[in-house]
Amino acid sequence: MPDSKTIPRGLGRGLSALLPEASSADDGTDLRLVPVDRIHPNPHQPRKDFKKAELADLTASIVKNGILQPLLVTRAVDGYRLIAGERRWRAAKTAGLTEVPVRILSDLPESAALELSLIENLQREDLNPVELAEGYRQLQKEFHLTQEQIAQRVGKERATVANTLRLLDLPEVILNSLRQGDISAGHAKVILSLDTNARRSALHKRILADHLSVRQAEEAAKSIGKTQSRLPKSSKTNQPPLFEDYRHRLMQCLGTRVQISKRGKKGAIRIDFYSDDDLDRILSLILHSNKS
Repeated sequence: MPDSKTIPRGLGRGLSALLPEASSADDGTDLRLVPVDRIHPNPHQPRKDFKKAELADLTASIVKNGILQPLLVTRAVDGYRLIAGERRWRAAKTAGLTEVPVRILSDLPESAALELSLIENLQREDLNPVELAEGYRQLQKEFHLTQEQIAQRVGKERATVANTLRLLDLPEVILNSLRQGDISAGHAKVILSLDTNARRSALHKRILADHLSVRQAEEAAKSIGKTQSRLPKSSKTNQPPLFEDYRHRLMQCLGTRVQISKRGKKGAIRIDFYSDDDLDRILSLILHSNKS
């Protein structure tokens, strides 16, 4: 049985409207029906999470109307490699389709096909900021593109690409919040404005606990910076490394600015709060920790 066959003209109104000359496309592609199990996902797909509800809706649409837009693929040793249309391919498999319409890009080196696939997916609007950043980094590392070249290929400003790549400097726990939509890209940029991961983690916890807007997060970040500048010089320097570790751990636990100072055998711990609600939150954390 051949791997593919030419699409008949009676396939459906949606496809014929999209491709009036389905059997004789002159755009450098070959329009075919191919077995769904001969198509393989692209390893450079930037999207990592496919939402179940959206896939279910697409599956229901495919069951009712079929696939109205063909997948874009290139030939591979083991069949066909997806360039665009992984959600449609996944939904088609769930719907029980054995064949799907594809456009086959011919005479395209594998490396060029992989780069094209990554760029095509990065131009979609529904990727989360972390997926975008990881996709840009792939283009940098695996295809040796500069930020300027990436910007040209995906239709963005160079500064936008640079700022998106900076998100990957955040700790993994904050990146996970960004992936899941618990914080926005605006929140992430405010968090990045702080100069240590301990301070970033502290602000991240405050944003989540107090449901801060981006504007409120900016004010909290400014307060953290002002607190540092107001501290006595003796409390900023010459502290034992163990104290710095304690301070960072307390900041991450309480989600706020913490300072530890020591003179002789005595010392003090300073814990900042920024509102009555913030004080209640910190006290609750401390008291709960005592009970456990």
